Amino acid sequence: MSAHLTVLVSLGVAILLSPENLLIGLVMASDRKSPRLAALMYAVGAAAGLAMGLTIGFLVAPTPPVEGAPIHHTWPQFIVRALIAGLLVGVGLQRAVNAVRHAPLEDEAAIDGSDKKPSLASRVKLWFAERFKGLGGREIPTWRRALRSGVIGFATMGIHPKCLSVSIAAGHQAMQILGEADRALGLALFAAVALTPSCTPLIVELVRPGGSASIKEACERFMRVNGRWIAAVILLGAGAFVAWNAAHSMP
Repeated sequence: MSAHLTVLVSLGVAILLSPENLLIGLVMASDRKSPRLAALMYAVGAAAGLAMGLTIGFLVAPTPPVEGAPIHHTWPQFIVRALIAGLLVGVGLQRAVNAVRHAPLEDEAAIDGSDKKPSLASRVKLWFAERFKGLGGREIPTWRRALRSGVIGFATMGIHPKCLSVSIAAGHQAMQILGEADRALGLALFAAVALTPSCTPLIVELVRPGGSASIKEACERFMRVNGRWIAAVILLGAGAFVAWNAAHSMP
């Protein structure tokens, strides 16, 4: 039980240390007309994206065995665990390589004037920016600002490859916990840690209106320097744990 909780909290910390989630949330909360509503909708969208990833993890996980009943491992269960472990290790290695190379964040690459080919995510963001110029330049109604923040919050947690893979792994890992109360505790701990960066802008705006813009630079500087390394270590450790479970569940 304690091992499963440790893995779930570690996976939550991996999302907690994602620079994109907090920085994009602070940008949304810097909205001039309705900062609190924008921050709230961003948090709601992020929670919906996290719930989607957890649901996928529940669906691909085997049914929890009844306590005391014999456990029969199958090849599909092993393959799913091996794929999740490979996904976590792959994302962790990517974070480590980017930290070593001091690679810019995707948002920076999208606006960088260099000749390097932008990533797929950057190209998609640029495409939306070109097609929906109302999101940046001209004034748009408050309800559209709120809807925009909600969609962006959902995208950062439910479409971003790293966050989605981590939440799927968390949902799968939670299903390995026997007992509904213990499983609910593990999921609550994971969600509380993972949603901290998405909810922080809302807390800032409630406590100190207009403070999001002022703390954005300091948070961005810290997360760029330290976030990738710590997240890489956690993801590699969690991937190794899931791989160890997969090896022991081989039929």
